Amino acid sequence: MFRSGKVIDLTAKEYTLLEYLMRLDGRIASRHEIVEAVWDVNFDTGTNVVEVYINFLRKKIDRQFEPKLIHTKQGLGYFLNVLPPA
Repeated sequence: MFRSGKVIDLTAKEYTLLEYLMRLDGRIASRHEIVEAVWDVNFDTGTNVVEVYINFLRKKIDRQFEPKLIHTKQGLGYFLNVLPPA
Protein backbone atom coordinates (compact mmCIF):
# COMPACT_ATOMS: atom_id res chain seq x y z
CA MET A 1 0.00 0.00 0.00
CA PHE A 2 1.10 3.58 -0.63
CA ARG A 3 0.20 6.84 1.04
CA SER A 4 1.66 10.12 -0.19
CA GLY A 5 4.18 8.15 -2.23
CA LYS A 6 5.47 6.18 0.76
CA VAL A 7 5.25 2.40 0.98
CA ILE A 8 3.27 1.18 3.97
CA ASP A 9 3.59 -2.48 4.87
CA LEU A 10 0.44 -4.04 6.28
CA THR A 11 -0.12 -7.50 7.66
CA ALA A 12 -2.83 -9.58 6.01
CA LYS A 13 -5.25 -8.85 8.86
CA GLU A 14 -4.51 -5.11 8.82
CA TYR A 15 -5.15 -5.06 5.09
CA THR A 16 -8.41 -6.98 5.52
CA LEU A 17 -9.57 -4.51 8.18
CA LEU A 18 -8.64 -1.51 6.03
CA GLU A 19 -10.36 -3.01 3.01
CA TYR A 20 -13.50 -3.68 5.06
CA LEU A 21 -13.64 -0.07 6.26
CA MET A 22 -13.08 1.16 2.70
CA ARG A 23 -15.95 -0.94 1.37
CA LEU A 24 -18.32 0.68 3.87
CA ASP A 25 -17.90 3.99 2.02
CA GLY A 26 -17.89 6.16 5.15
CA ARG A 27 -20.54 4.22 7.08
CA ILE A 28 -19.78 3.56 10.75
CA ALA A 29 -18.97 -0.05 11.61
CA SER A 30 -19.51 -1.31 15.15
CA ARG A 31 -16.95 -3.49 16.91
CA HIS A 32 -19.41 -6.37 16.50
CA GLU A 33 -19.66 -5.88 12.73
CA ILE A 34 -15.89 -5.59 12.35
CA VAL A 35 -15.14 -8.74 14.37
CA GLU A 36 -17.65 -10.77 12.39
CA ALA A 37 -16.50 -9.44 9.00
CA VAL A 38 -12.73 -9.38 9.52
CA TRP A 39 -12.14 -12.22 11.98
CA ASP A 40 -15.19 -14.28 10.98
CA VAL A 41 -16.01 -15.16 14.58
CA ASN A 42 -18.91 -14.54 16.90
CA PHE A 43 -18.49 -11.36 18.90
CA ASP A 44 -16.75 -11.66 22.26
CA THR A 45 -17.45 -8.58 24.37
CA GLY A 46 -14.30 -9.26 26.38
CA THR A 47 -11.90 -8.85 23.47
CA ASN A 48 -10.16 -5.65 22.44
CA VAL A 49 -8.82 -7.04 19.16
CA VAL A 50 -10.64 -4.38 17.12
CA GLU A 51 -9.14 -1.54 19.13
CA VAL A 52 -5.67 -3.10 18.88
CA TYR A 53 -5.85 -3.44 15.09
CA ILE A 54 -7.38 0.01 14.61
CA ASN A 55 -4.43 1.33 16.62
CA PHE A 56 -1.98 -0.62 14.41
CA LEU A 57 -3.57 0.90 11.29
CA ARG A 58 -3.57 4.41 12.73
CA LYS A 59 0.13 4.14 13.51
CA LYS A 60 0.89 3.01 9.97
CA ILE A 61 -1.46 5.06 7.79
CA ASP A 62 -2.43 8.10 9.89
CA ARG A 63 0.37 8.99 12.30
CA GLN A 64 2.65 10.74 9.82
CA PHE A 65 0.02 11.85 7.32
CA GLU A 66 -2.80 14.36 6.88
CA PRO A 67 -5.71 14.20 6.63
CA LYS A 68 -6.41 11.42 9.08
CA LEU A 69 -8.38 8.59 7.49
CA ILE A 70 -9.55 6.41 10.39
CA HIS A 71 -12.09 7.97 12.72
CA THR A 72 -13.98 6.89 15.84
CA LYS A 73 -17.60 7.75 16.48
CA GLN A 74 -17.73 7.42 20.26
CA GLY A 75 -20.10 4.68 21.36
CA LEU A 76 -20.85 3.59 17.78
CA GLY A 77 -17.70 2.37 16.06
CA TYR A 78 -15.17 3.24 13.39
CA PHE A 79 -15.25 4.66 9.90
CA LEU A 80 -12.89 5.64 7.14
CA ASN A 81 -13.11 9.14 5.70
CA VAL A 82 -11.11 9.46 2.50
CA LEU A 83 -12.56 12.78 1.41
CA PRO A 84 -10.41 15.87 1.94
CA PRO A 85 -11.68 18.29 4.59
CA ALA A 86 -14.00 21.02 3.30
